[in-house]
Amino acid sequence: MTNLENENKKQSNNTKEGTGKFLDQQRQQIENTASNISDTSNKVTNSVNDYQQTNRAILDKSIDASNTYQQETIKTIQSISNNTIELQKNFANTFQSVFSKFIDDTSKSYWNNYLYPQRYTDIYNKTNQNVTDNTLSTTRRINNIALASTETLNKSIEIAQKYYNESVQNYFNFVNKIEKSY
Repeated sequence: MTNLENENKKQSNNTKEGTGKFLDQQRQQIENTASNISDTSNKVTNSVNDYQQTNRAILDKSIDASNTYQQETIKTIQSISNNTIELQKNFANTFQSVFSKFIDDTSKSYWNNYLYPQRYTDIYNKTNQNVTDNTLSTTRRINNIALASTETLNKSIEIAQKYYNESVQNYFNFVNKIEKSY
């Protein structure tokens, strides 16, 4: 019996050793799998973070470019407006100086020719007609220039708005494309 008992003990020890080795192998495989999953997870997280940083940089550059273009558009519009106002002032000053000279000449003519009432009436009518014609002509010119400047300003604003809308749409398309790729 001792032989049988010894053999049973040997088999039991062999089974325990085999089971221990098997369990050690299983533990080692689980540790390796967990390590691989952790490494893969870290790599994916790093890749996503790098991608987000790149996209954030692109977004910041796009926003900065849009702001720069918007500021340039505003400065251009202000410049056009200031030039239009300055042109109108110049027209008014020119008209005033010409009209003042004309009034002075008319006054001198009156004092020199006060004995000729008919001639005075003719000069008055011509002067009145010239003043009226000059006023209408100057007003038409100022209105035409203002209208042309306004149309140019409106076209500039439309073009600026169009490019701004296109850049914003391109940005959203880009963001949607990136989102779909995830």
